[in-house]
Amino acid sequence: MEFNTSFLKHASSIIAPSGYEKEVVDVWCKEMSQYVDEINLTNIGNAVAVKYGCGNIRKKIMITAHADEIGIIVTYIDNDGYLYFDEIGGIDTNILPGRTVLIKGVDNRIIKGVIGVKPIHLQKDPGSKQSLNPEDLWIDICVGNKDSALELVEVGSIGTLESVAYQQSTKMIGKAMDNRCSLSAMISIAQILAEKKCIDDIYYVATTQEELRGRGAQTAAFAINPDLCIVLDVTHATDYPGMSPVRDGNINLGKGVVVAIGPNMDNEITKKVVSLAKNLNINYQIEVFARPTGTDANVIQISRDGIRTLLLSIPCRYMHSPVETIDIEDLKSCCTLITELIENRHYL
Repeated sequence: MEFNTSFLKHASSIIAPSGYEKEVVDVWCKEMSQYVDEINLTNIGNAVAVKYGCGNIRKKIMITAHADEIGIIVTYIDNDGYLYFDEIGGIDTNILPGRTVLIKGVDNRIIKGVIGVKPIHLQKDPGSKQSLNPEDLWIDICVGNKDSALELVEVGSIGTLESVAYQQSTKMIGKAMDNRCSLSAMISIAQILAEKKCIDDIYYVATTQEELRGRGAQTAAFAINPDLCIVLDVTHATDYPGMSPVRDGNINLGKGVVVAIGPNMDNEITKKVVSLAKNLNINYQIEVFARPTGTDANVIQISRDGIRTLLLSIPCRYMHSPVETIDIEDLKSCCTLITELIENRHYL
């Protein structure tokens, strides 16, 4: 199958950290509107795109991918116009010094800034490795005073690290591949299934605030109460220096969609999906979670009296950085597996 990367590149460029997903959700809705019967927005910001099935007795199949990303929020502006900030989601503070950031400022203008860092020559102990906290850093937007800064940004302005997505061979590199690549996959899945006569209703959900423990997914699962939920996310690739297959697992870019196994997932459905992938020669990999996952699957599974949950992931190098790296071939295998699963009701 072909995979259209234009949405992914555009979605990666949008500033949309947890709680501020509206812009990327709107773009996703515009793409999805071609392939579904209706789209509804919820109070927490989720988008629910529904394609009704043709069966007399229909099940509800929910497919989710979170729309948010990690980011920053301005907490204080000093008299010299320097911005102080806190982190939205899990960021390694030590990668921030010297990075450029894009801030959604006054009147939604995009303001570029630099995260300031003291040169190594001026550090008290230049040979030591620092463990930084957000309060140790500041953003320089090159103004001379607080009043000038307030013309551009304000306390509460949000931003992300600057990054321009690009493709190299089958790899896509940029910020927010976690999890805009899964939003992109949902569009492809919806496009394919729109041409099929699916028996069951399909609820495609772009969820919010996953980086803050799955808040959007929790409300979506409760409201829809599906018979099955397929969660799409990224997972850590381990095919680069410093990783150990014993300690970190054996997950590679380009070797297929990752099927999660463990107590957070429905064992029966997971076995059927693995069998389906084998029978159709779809590339797949296995990842084992002995505990609840750090994904929307965690809260969805325990909604109401329990929801049968499947977690499929795209391998991603350098997660929560501005150079997250995925392979388009893994997105293709993910889309093929899900469309076959739903069209032929292999979950029954």
